[in-house]
Amino acid sequence: MKDLFKNITRNVLLLCSMLLLAAALTGCGGTKDADQADAQAEVDMDALCKNMLAADTTLPEMVTVTDKDDQAELNFGSFSDFSYDRVAAYFYAYAKEGGSEEIAVVELKDAQDAAALMNTMQDHLKDRRGALESYAPDQLTLIDHAVIKQNGRYVAMIISPKSGLVQQAFVVD
Repeated sequence: MKDLFKNITRNVLLLCSMLLLAAALTGCGGTKDADQADAQAEVDMDALCKNMLAADTTLPEMVTVTDKDDQAELNFGSFSDFSYDRVAAYFYAYAKEGGSEEIAVVELKDAQDAAALMNTMQDHLKDRRGALESYAPDQLTLIDHAVIKQNGRYVAMIISPKSGLVQQAFVVD
Protein backbone atom coordinates (compact mmCIF):
# COMPACT_ATOMS: atom_id res chain seq x y z
CA MET A 1 0.00 0.00 0.00
CA LYS A 2 2.91 2.31 0.80
CA ASP A 3 4.37 1.76 -2.68
CA LEU A 4 1.04 2.51 -4.33
CA PHE A 5 0.75 5.76 -2.37
CA LYS A 6 4.34 6.73 -3.33
CA ASN A 7 3.61 6.07 -7.04
CA ILE A 8 0.40 8.10 -6.97
CA THR A 9 2.11 10.96 -5.15
CA ARG A 10 5.06 10.92 -7.55
CA ASN A 11 2.73 10.88 -10.59
CA VAL A 12 0.62 13.75 -9.22
CA LEU A 13 3.76 15.80 -8.54
CA LEU A 14 5.11 15.04 -12.02
CA LEU A 15 1.80 16.02 -13.60
CA CYS A 16 1.68 19.26 -11.59
CA SER A 17 5.23 20.11 -12.61
CA MET A 18 4.42 19.54 -16.27
CA LEU A 19 1.29 21.70 -16.04
CA LEU A 20 3.24 24.52 -14.39
CA LEU A 21 5.94 24.33 -17.06
CA ALA A 22 3.35 24.37 -19.85
CA ALA A 23 1.57 27.34 -18.26
CA ALA A 24 4.85 29.24 -17.89
CA LEU A 25 5.85 28.63 -21.50
CA THR A 26 2.43 29.62 -22.82
CA GLY A 27 2.38 32.74 -20.69
CA CYS A 28 5.79 33.91 -21.88
CA GLY A 29 5.00 33.45 -25.55
CA GLY A 30 1.63 35.16 -25.32
CA THR A 31 3.02 38.16 -23.45
CA LYS A 32 5.81 38.69 -25.97
CA ASP A 33 3.42 38.65 -28.93
CA ALA A 34 1.00 40.98 -27.17
CA ASP A 35 3.81 43.39 -26.24
CA GLN A 36 5.05 43.49 -29.85
CA ALA A 37 1.53 44.09 -31.19
CA ASP A 38 0.93 46.86 -28.63
CA ALA A 39 4.25 48.54 -29.46
CA GLN A 40 3.41 48.64 -33.16
CA ALA A 41 -0.18 49.72 -32.50
CA GLU A 42 1.05 52.83 -30.70
CA VAL A 43 2.40 54.46 -33.89
CA ASP A 44 0.54 57.71 -34.55
CA MET A 45 0.28 57.73 -38.36
CA ASP A 46 -0.73 61.42 -38.45
CA ALA A 47 2.34 62.44 -36.46
CA LEU A 48 4.55 60.15 -38.54
CA CYS A 49 3.22 61.75 -41.72
CA LYS A 50 3.86 65.27 -40.41
CA ASN A 51 7.39 64.37 -39.28
CA MET A 52 8.31 62.73 -42.56
CA LEU A 53 6.95 65.61 -44.66
CA ALA A 54 8.70 68.16 -42.44
CA ALA A 55 12.03 66.35 -42.81
CA ASP A 56 12.40 67.61 -46.40
CA THR A 57 11.85 71.35 -46.47
CA THR A 58 12.27 71.40 -50.27
CA LEU A 59 9.04 69.47 -50.91
CA PRO A 60 6.37 71.31 -52.90
CA GLU A 61 2.84 71.62 -51.52
CA MET A 62 1.67 68.07 -50.83
CA VAL A 63 -1.80 66.51 -50.76
CA THR A 64 -2.23 63.74 -48.18
CA VAL A 65 -4.78 60.93 -48.26
CA THR A 66 -5.19 58.27 -45.58
CA ASP A 67 -7.07 55.15 -44.65
CA LYS A 68 -9.55 57.39 -42.82
CA ASP A 69 -10.78 59.07 -46.03
CA ASP A 70 -14.05 58.18 -47.77
CA GLN A 71 -12.19 56.93 -50.85
CA ALA A 72 -9.43 55.20 -48.86
CA GLU A 73 -9.25 52.00 -50.92
CA LEU A 74 -9.39 53.87 -54.24
CA ASN A 75 -6.68 56.31 -53.11
CA PHE A 76 -4.49 53.43 -51.93
CA GLY A 77 -4.73 51.96 -55.42
CA SER A 78 -3.05 55.04 -56.89
CA PHE A 79 0.34 53.87 -55.60
CA SER A 80 -0.12 50.13 -55.00
CA ASP A 81 -2.22 47.26 -56.30
CA PHE A 82 -1.58 45.30 -53.11
CA SER A 83 -4.69 43.72 -51.57
CA TYR A 84 -6.25 46.48 -49.46
CA ASP A 85 -7.84 44.02 -47.03
CA ARG A 86 -4.31 43.21 -45.77
CA VAL A 87 -3.66 46.87 -44.85
CA ALA A 88 -4.21 48.14 -41.30
CA ALA A 89 -3.54 51.85 -42.01
CA TYR A 90 -1.71 54.12 -44.45
CA PHE A 91 -0.98 57.64 -45.54
CA TYR A 92 0.05 58.78 -48.99
CA ALA A 93 1.30 62.28 -49.76
CA TYR A 94 1.89 63.46 -53.32
CA ALA A 95 2.84 66.74 -55.00
CA LYS A 96 -0.26 68.88 -55.49
CA GLU A 97 0.94 70.33 -58.80
CA GLY A 98 1.87 66.97 -60.30
CA GLY A 99 5.56 66.70 -59.45
CA SER A 100 7.15 63.34 -58.83
CA GLU A 101 7.48 63.75 -55.04
CA GLU A 102 5.58 61.13 -53.04
CA ILE A 103 5.77 59.75 -49.52
CA ALA A 104 3.72 56.77 -48.38
CA VAL A 105 3.72 54.61 -45.28
CA VAL A 106 1.61 51.48 -45.03
CA GLU A 107 0.96 49.59 -41.81
CA LEU A 108 0.30 45.96 -42.67
CA LYS A 109 -1.85 43.58 -40.67
CA ASP A 110 0.92 40.99 -41.05
CA ALA A 111 4.62 41.81 -41.43
CA GLN A 112 5.03 38.74 -43.65
CA ASP A 113 3.18 40.66 -46.40
CA ALA A 114 5.91 43.31 -46.60
CA ALA A 115 7.80 41.79 -49.54
CA ALA A 116 4.63 41.58 -51.64
CA LEU A 117 3.74 45.19 -50.82
CA MET A 118 7.27 46.36 -51.59
CA ASN A 119 7.08 44.66 -54.99
CA THR A 120 3.94 46.65 -55.85
CA MET A 121 5.71 49.84 -54.80
CA GLN A 122 8.64 48.95 -57.07
CA ASP A 123 6.11 48.50 -59.89
CA HIS A 124 4.71 51.95 -59.06
CA LEU A 125 8.20 53.46 -59.36
CA LYS A 126 8.68 51.80 -62.76
CA ASP A 127 5.34 53.22 -63.93
CA ARG A 128 6.24 56.70 -62.64
CA ARG A 129 9.62 56.48 -64.38
CA GLY A 130 7.95 55.53 -67.66
CA ALA A 131 5.51 58.43 -67.43
CA LEU A 132 8.19 60.97 -66.46
CA GLU A 133 10.49 59.97 -69.33
CA SER A 134 8.06 61.51 -71.79
CA TYR A 135 6.90 64.68 -70.01
CA ALA A 136 9.37 65.49 -67.19
CA PRO A 137 12.75 63.82 -67.78
CA ASP A 138 14.36 66.30 -65.37
CA GLN A 139 12.56 64.55 -62.49
CA LEU A 140 13.86 61.05 -63.25
CA THR A 141 16.64 61.49 -60.70
CA LEU A 142 14.06 61.54 -57.90
CA ILE A 143 12.64 58.22 -59.08
CA ASP A 144 16.11 56.73 -59.45
CA HIS A 145 16.92 57.69 -55.83
CA ALA A 146 13.58 56.63 -54.36
CA VAL A 147 13.64 54.57 -51.17
CA ILE A 148 11.41 51.67 -50.19
CA LYS A 149 12.05 50.53 -46.64
CA GLN A 150 10.47 48.10 -44.19
CA ASN A 151 10.37 48.31 -40.41
CA GLY A 152 8.30 45.49 -38.92
CA ARG A 153 4.72 45.78 -40.17
CA TYR A 154 5.44 49.20 -41.71
CA VAL A 155 6.66 49.90 -45.24
CA ALA A 156 7.63 53.34 -46.53
CA MET A 157 8.06 54.59 -50.08
CA ILE A 158 9.92 57.88 -50.36
CA ILE A 159 10.34 59.90 -53.56
CA SER A 160 11.91 63.12 -52.37
CA PRO A 161 14.91 65.37 -53.09
CA LYS A 162 16.09 64.70 -49.53
CA SER A 163 14.98 61.09 -49.24
CA GLY A 164 17.72 60.34 -46.71
CA LEU A 165 16.32 62.89 -44.25
CA VAL A 166 12.78 61.64 -44.80
CA GLN A 167 13.99 58.07 -44.28
CA GLN A 168 15.51 59.07 -40.93
CA ALA A 169 12.09 60.41 -39.89
CA PHE A 170 10.53 57.01 -40.63
CA VAL A 171 10.53 55.97 -36.96
CA VAL A 172 7.92 53.39 -35.98
CA ASP A 173 9.43 51.62 -32.99
